[in-house]
Formats: sequence, C-alpha cells, structure tokens
Amino acid sequence: MLIASNISKSYGRNAFLQGIDIEVERGSALAVAGGNGAGKTTLLKILATVTAPDSGSLTIDGVDALANPAAARERIGYVPQGVALMQELTVKDNLYYWMKNRDDTVYRQTLEIIGLEGAEKKKVSKLSGGQKQRLNIGASLVLRPSLLILDEPLVGVDIFNREKIISHLEELKKSGVTIIFTSHYVEEMNPLADTLLVLRNGAPAYYGSADFSDTGIGNLSEAIRFYTA
Repeated sequence: MLIASNISKSYGRNAFLQGIDIEVERGSALAVAGGNGAGKTTLLKILATVTAPDSGSLTIDGVDALANPAAARERIGYVPQGVALMQELTVKDNLYYWMKNRDDTVYRQTLEIIGLEGAEKKKVSKLSGGQKQRLNIGASLVLRPSLLILDEPLVGVDIFNREKIISHLEELKKSGVTIIFTSHYVEEMNPLADTLLVLRNGAPAYYGSADFSDTGIGNLSEAIRFYTA
C-alpha cells in the first residue's frame, strides 16, 4: 500500500530525517515512535504529502506520491497534531465540508464514532479541546480513506472516547484500511500496531514487528524505551 525509500529531510543544517525505508501493507498498521524531536511529525507530514522530502521516493497505492501528490491525497485521510477545523462552522458543517460526496449515512456513522451526536449544531469555537480533537479525527474518517495517517490523534480525548476510537480503528484495519500513527497512549494503541518504527535523531533505531511478547523486552512501551535510550 505504501512504500517509502531513502526518505531524508533537513531544515538548514539540521537533519530531521535520514534514510527512512518503510513498507506498509494494505490493512496493516504502523506505529511510529521516538522521543521529542526524533522526526515523527516530519515523517508523517511527508507520508501525507503535506511536506516534500529532500530525497527519496514515496509510492501510495501504486501512485508516485512525490510526482503526483494530488492523486495520492485522494487516498489519504490525515489527522495532524494541530486541529485543522473551521472555527465558525458547526460540527455538522465541518464534517460535510470535508466529505467528498454528501452522505447522511457516513455523516451519522462518523458522528457516533467520535461521540459528538449531541454537539452537531455547536460551532467549533465553542467546543472543548477534547471535542475538537475528536472532530479532527472525524474530518478524516468522512473521507473513507484507504490510508489513514494519525499524528497524536488522542491527545485531550477522554478514556471512554479513546476506547471507542481505537476500537473503530481496529475495525477499519480489518476492512482493509492502512493506518500509520504516532501516540503517547502507547499501551492503549498497542493492539492496533502490526509493525513499529522507532526514530532516534531522525534515523531508524528499530523497524520490525510490534509484537515483543516472545522477547526479553516485554511490551511495546519497554521496546520504545530500549531503542530510544
């Protein structure tokens, strides 16, 4: 579904990413981890075609995403760290705005997933931080993407709605949607991840299975700490 080869990115003299190679199969999930400044957000922006790399290649669903980013974006749902919503529009209007084709069924399903059924007539500016973050996720879900890229999607979301969203992401994966994500809620998101990429100073410190149950490391959190130490 997604193949990235030798992805590198620098800003000035600072190298944020160095030689990243990943391949994410359709219907699987890749967790991207690392400390602050490791390059996680920069990588996700490149994979979402928001930022261009300095070098490397990126193919998404058979499309050369660097040569034809517009075609690649038709397949992508992207949830950035910052809330990308129109503050003076309502919840309902925001979701309909992002929808390719107006579909009441998709709208209602998405509203239920993000738990904002009682707030659909509220303007974004009147929502709490957690509600805005859930709506941010909803804006990507209404696109029905084949590739979903999530950068810290659960920040500020209460535990009940985190569980709902994670459960739906697992169902999406089963249906064939490919997911790439970062999250501070590592253990809650652990069941979603098939593979793990750990970045350290912009370079891969580990890339492989996210299942550490048969190793001496133990769980995903311990693995991330081990490879970022």
